[in-house]
Amino acid sequence: MKRNLLAGVAVTMMALSACNDETLDIGSSLTSETDNLSVIVADYHVTTKTAIADSVLLRSSYCYLGKVKDPETKTYVTSEFMTQFHVLETFSLPKESTIYSRYNGMAAADSVVIQLYMEDPTSLTDTLAAMKIRVSELERPMEEDRRYYSNFDPASEGYLREGGLFYDKVFSYNDHTISDSEREEQTMNAINIWVNKPYTDKDGTTYNNYGTYLMQQYYRHPEYFKNSYAFNHNVCPGFFFSVVDGEGVYTEIPEMCIRFFYKVNEGNDSIVSRGTALAGTEEVLQTTKITNDKNILRQLAEDNTCTYLRAPAGLYTEVTLPIDDIFKGHENDSILTAEINFQRINNLSDEKSVNVPDYLMMLPKDSLVSFFETQKMPDDKLSYYTTLDAKNNYYNFANLSTLVNRLANIKNEGLKRDNDWVAKHPNWNKMLLVPVHAIMSTTSTTNTVSSFEHCVEIEGTRLVGGSANPNDPIMLSIVYGKFNK
Repeated sequence: MKRNLLAGVAVTMMALSACNDETLDIGSSLTSETDNLSVIVADYHVTTKTAIADSVLLRSSYCYLGKVKDPETKTYVTSEFMTQFHVLETFSLPKESTIYSRYNGMAAADSVVIQLYMEDPTSLTDTLAAMKIRVSELERPMEEDRRYYSNFDPASEGYLREGGLFYDKVFSYNDHTISDSEREEQTMNAINIWVNKPYTDKDGTTYNNYGTYLMQQYYRHPEYFKNSYAFNHNVCPGFFFSVVDGEGVYTEIPEMCIRFFYKVNEGNDSIVSRGTALAGTEEVLQTTKITNDKNILRQLAEDNTCTYLRAPAGLYTEVTLPIDDIFKGHENDSILTAEINFQRINNLSDEKSVNVPDYLMMLPKDSLVSFFETQKMPDDKLSYYTTLDAKNNYYNFANLSTLVNRLANIKNEGLKRDNDWVAKHPNWNKMLLVPVHAIMSTTSTTNTVSSFEHCVEIEGTRLVGGSANPNDPIMLSIVYGKFNK
């Protein structure tokens, strides 16, 4: 009965203003005289510092390409990516004998293009800036059972095929090599990389272009095109798209494809042009490589007047919760609520700013890797997420009572087994604030978060905190409940 009552009181206490270690005489108004509940509210100082993210696990949901300079931190961020291509089980080409275009006696492609479709540019993108990228053929496909982190380098790992397909392409977000009418017809801006030079496969056979190689492989080995796995392991392991020169463009690549064109003889002297596309989508493996200026990130992490959040693969805020202080003198009290706000520091520079993270996750420091590798969702017990409160300009975590109790119990159980448990687990009360990207699940009536991934878009902000914090300290507000005898 008393446990249920405490739960109800906890909801009521969420509306009370915090005060410092004062007893609120509300027991008689909430309970009977025999229960006589005392409620105590106390604030505890929370310490924070900036932690360097190093590298993060990246999934196949989206890829980014480009290089820009963060106007606030003055660090360059470069994104490059590897991708495979998807073959539907229903994939087919016209009968080989009907193909009008020929090379060495077999069906041939007239031309072939790799197309990278660009999402709306980030706020840092200069739509007229010229950049050069390189497409390099992979030696072997990405491995199904391997986890790829943002610091994975295909070149140093031996994934690039020596003597394979290799093209450089200069582009800008707004392609001024095409006419205005062509640009208006495009639903998305695209990087078009025409790969029409002769191509030599791993067996030493040369084709007039890469499209002809694909077509002749299909007619010789249709079993290679029965699904994506067979295609990637026998025909096309995939490509790596890297940044060679320039800066000013940073964009999501939500769609990409290899598109080859050929002519078909439909009879009665009717020759028509056709095209076939193979898509790079999240159904096959994709991974993004992120490069940051680690020296500048280290300098930012040493700034103790605030803490930083920076994505992608940049900076987190480490939070040390005062668990021992919370329970000192309150060993027999119940924690009804625990709440903390992380106040943003606005950018006062005249330069344009990066986007502020919409979603922020709090999770144990030692669980960061396993949380994302196992694709967990926040459980409101040891991991939480919140969104930016734009009106108050802070991130609010209002339901941390379970977390506080869990961390205390974990420590107590550890000490029962080992007197040196705390020394062996120095991060037991440390949490990380991590910018994340929410994957939404949409139905006709609802729009809910189905999973979280590390953010690859450029986002960031500063938070009040740090060991030399010149602002009001960060406080964890605790509401205790106790039944007087």
